[in-house]
Amino acid sequence: MKKRSVLSFIAVMMMAAAVTGCSTSANTDTAVSGDAAENEAAGSEAAGTNADSGEYAYVIGHYGGITGSVATAGVNGYNGIKLCIKQWNEKGGVLGGQIKLEFYDDGATTEGAVKGVSYLIDNCKVNGIIGSQLSGNIESTGDLVEASEIPEVATGMNPAWLEKGWTYLFRSVPNSSGGAEPLVDAMEKLGTTDLGCLVYQDDGNISAYTQVKDVITQRGTVKIVEDEQAMVGETDWTGALSSILSKNPNGVLIFAQSEQGCLMVKQLRSLGYTGYIYGPETFSAPDIRKVAGDGANGVVFFTPHCIPDSAEEGNSEMEIEFLKAYQAEYGELPTHDVAYRAYDATNILLTAVDKAGTKDGTAVRDAIKNLQIDILAGHADFSKFDNGECMSGQKIFVTHGGKNLTLENFLKDNAPDTYKP
Repeated sequence: MKKRSVLSFIAVMMMAAAVTGCSTSANTDTAVSGDAAENEAAGSEAAGTNADSGEYAYVIGHYGGITGSVATAGVNGYNGIKLCIKQWNEKGGVLGGQIKLEFYDDGATTEGAVKGVSYLIDNCKVNGIIGSQLSGNIESTGDLVEASEIPEVATGMNPAWLEKGWTYLFRSVPNSSGGAEPLVDAMEKLGTTDLGCLVYQDDGNISAYTQVKDVITQRGTVKIVEDEQAMVGETDWTGALSSILSKNPNGVLIFAQSEQGCLMVKQLRSLGYTGYIYGPETFSAPDIRKVAGDGANGVVFFTPHCIPDSAEEGNSEMEIEFLKAYQAEYGELPTHDVAYRAYDATNILLTAVDKAGTKDGTAVRDAIKNLQIDILAGHADFSKFDNGECMSGQKIFVTHGGKNLTLENFLKDNAPDTYKP
């Protein structure tokens, strides 16, 4: 029997939160946007279908933040899931019927995530879950998911939450540890020796920065001359950035979500810094170039996905098709790579359901464990790992001339010291 019960105090909390979960029908013809996010806290839908509210062959739950500090990423992830489900439903669904989506806006908080996952499991009776891009929220709900024996494919990149021994949790992208070595490689190739660091204090960025810092320490080729913290909720980091620049670094490392990172880059450039700025996958978001303008040139980052300026510039036929479909559905290209991650996660889950031939959680979990599938991030092979990972490694990009170029292509036509203080 499924172990669907949760702690009684969580159930009490969820009764208070019931108004925001599994209660309203979302308009499947309207994209969730940043402006609409505050008005659409949660909903249920059979994406892209005219199905009534009767029986569905498979019910997917998703918790994420379309309000809160990372709303841009959350909206993009939610849209990616809806698009994928719509495409599956248009082809006949799965297990001989249609797929339903239940969504809970967790406000990008761990407390909200616990409430949301509990409600999706106990009240919405979901069969599978697409998890948040916030690794701390995934980790805070892992025990609930594991106890319920419901497979979850999540999109956070912190390695830690797949190191807990859970067997029902999986990842749709390489974890961030795969970016640490390539990023330090890039520092060496570009001549960075003295590095100043500013790290946004959330779990994912702290963990990812620690991995890069460990590689720097092990190699000894780059010296950290200043290490500053950016606290959650801040919007002005000129004090910390000025402290960094007082140490005369020839490289600055910023780890933050895209919403904060774009402002940090802009503020750093306004202080007169003209050298390379290193960062994580969040720097692939178009907002970095939109907000920082020419100041984004010289940003170096690792990522499994890098959103192009047009669908036709996608790096593969699969990506081009995805971008065209996303643009047709929502009127614009994704503005955050979480759209890619969530779309991939949904395809992974539904492909496993199809292969298992049942919605039984244990059978679907076992199907994912043996799954090999081409997704937007590359070739995923869960059978090569024993902890829910599916691939490793990251690509390095440099923003130059307003475009995101691979490091190799950048160095073909530009000297390593193109950007220097």
